[in-house]
Amino acid sequence: MHLLMDGRENNSVLGFCLRMISQHGGNWPPTEDVLAQEFADWFDLRSVLTRDGLKELCKAKGVSLSFATLPQDIRGVNCSFHDKKEIVIAEHELAPLADVHTLLHEFRELMEHEFIELRHATVRTKASLEVQAEIFAMTCRVYASNKEMPAFFEMVSTVENRWLRYLGYAFVFAFSFAHLFGCIYMRQLEEIGSEAQGQRYVRT
Repeated sequence: MHLLMDGRENNSVLGFCLRMISQHGGNWPPTEDVLAQEFADWFDLRSVLTRDGLKELCKAKGVSLSFATLPQDIRGVNCSFHDKKEIVIAEHELAPLADVHTLLHEFRELMEHEFIELRHATVRTKASLEVQAEIFAMTCRVYASNKEMPAFFEMVSTVENRWLRYLGYAFVFAFSFAHLFGCIYMRQLEEIGSEAQGQRYVRT
């Protein structure tokens, strides 16, 4: 399927959505796995990123990212006006790497706005989008981590000392397991963090 390009594709997020429609329009909508993997590659997502790193990646895609004090029950918000896009994430992180997860969740909502404008919606209701955005965030993070693991194991394999090499392998395995656990159970981890601070957890 080919779409007429009229210059709007210079808007990075819109350009990504146009590319997805062009590649998968014949079998629309794509699965969340496909959408997440394509996005992770396009965004150059890595398993661990600092806030400055996240800002740089967003800036490269034409999205303004900031961190601010939000109402206690809000973890992140996004807005889109013409070609301007912005994501704001709560200043206080409730769980390790929650910033990355929240950013991906908000990106998924931004993309759905573009898909709707292009008359290629992928979900039918706001409630469905919330669920899909969580699946999207989790899948992006797992995919990015899986892509990095071979490089980590390759680095460890070059260590000459046998015991240090074994220790390195153990560390990579432990990190992989902890990261996977965090990807799958981020919502529950944030709920625990929220309850510990007497807050009500909501991601929007």
